[in-house]
Amino acid sequence: MKHMKVRIPMYFIGLFIMTIGIAFSVKSNLGVSPVSSIPYTMTCVWGIEMGKATILFHIVLVLIQILLLRKKFKPVQFLQIAVGVIFGYFTTFCNYMVSYLPTPNNLAIRIGMVLISTVFVAIGIFLYLPADLIPLAGEGCMQAVSSVTHIEFSKVKIGFDCTMVIVSTITCLAILHNLGSVGIGTIIAAILVGTLVGIINRAFGKQRDALLGKNDTADQGISTSACNSVITISREFGSGGRQIGKLLADQLGFHYYDSELIRLVAEKSGYTPEYVEQNEQTLKNPVLHDFFAWYSSPLDQSELPKVDQLFHKETEIIRGLAQKESCVIVGRLANYILKDLPNTYHVFISADTTSEAARVAERDHLSLDAAAAKVKKVNHERAVHCKHFTKAEWGNAKNYDLCIKSDDFGVEETARIIAELFQKRG
Repeated sequence: MKHMKVRIPMYFIGLFIMTIGIAFSVKSNLGVSPVSSIPYTMTCVWGIEMGKATILFHIVLVLIQILLLRKKFKPVQFLQIAVGVIFGYFTTFCNYMVSYLPTPNNLAIRIGMVLISTVFVAIGIFLYLPADLIPLAGEGCMQAVSSVTHIEFSKVKIGFDCTMVIVSTITCLAILHNLGSVGIGTIIAAILVGTLVGIINRAFGKQRDALLGKNDTADQGISTSACNSVITISREFGSGGRQIGKLLADQLGFHYYDSELIRLVAEKSGYTPEYVEQNEQTLKNPVLHDFFAWYSSPLDQSELPKVDQLFHKETEIIRGLAQKESCVIVGRLANYILKDLPNTYHVFISADTTSEAARVAERDHLSLDAAAAKVKKVNHERAVHCKHFTKAEWGNAKNYDLCIKSDDFGVEETARIIAELFQKRG
């Protein structure tokens, strides 16, 4: 693994900063973050020092991973226990240092300490996770559950955190007759940590990744002086965009990529062609998707929702094709993916809704009403998908070199016009 001289210090600095945040949340006495609630419950209920409780909790989580993964559990994963020991000692030390601060009685000061705690935890996560060494046992356990159940990591994380809070609450209420380790601070941490990680990552992520060498591959991606020409075709459903793209590629002698991309992405990603086809240009339940992504604040690509991983893989493949040969690429937000290349020509093809519905009705053997509904649905899905990944409006003329209505000229003439304008461009 490269850049270990940077990764190792960043990893342990991140862990230490996280424990500073944990210590401030303990001092506030308003509840700790969900993932810390079990160790702190052990402290509140049985008087086990929190650092030792953290170590015990890590051991239990590793045992759970062994039960879940069985033969797939790798010996290197036992290092999570060693990391848990270090994390536990960090917790003990930071709690000791923060204990010298006066115990606040004022609610505003206590909430302020919780807010300080969330900042420290967010900074710690920002540094620890991308170093990509050994995950804390909590992360490892969530990854194991995700691997076994095939549930996306972001959803597993929400379930894991909720479980920790519920177990802690029930235990404290049953034995202590109060909430103990859970409180308003737990809610604040659950809401703010992910948001803060996202803000910090947007502000300083590139600099951190440069230190870790994670930008090396991207920097070596596509030479902006590459002589290959690429035409991207974005299109409304039923506008004949695929047929136009194929005719255009034939006229120019370019390779044509459309359905073949599904096969390429399936081979590279490990997803089935059926999954790729169903999810590559749509975003199901965008509100829930954004919520899961926000809450889990993934910094590692393997923890991204599957549809995001799919887009990243498709981006990698499309940029590789542009490097390899001149081609016509249909859909897949290729205009956005290749926007930094000089030798590209981005086209958006539309048509009147009536003609789109008529084409879909004939092709798919549907009634005109059913075809019109399908056109509306698919175009909406494409617009949502585009907005999520590019933050740009799908079909907005500012994002393309040419916008053309295929029903004004017909499929063949539209292809000829695009080819002519492409060849005449400066």
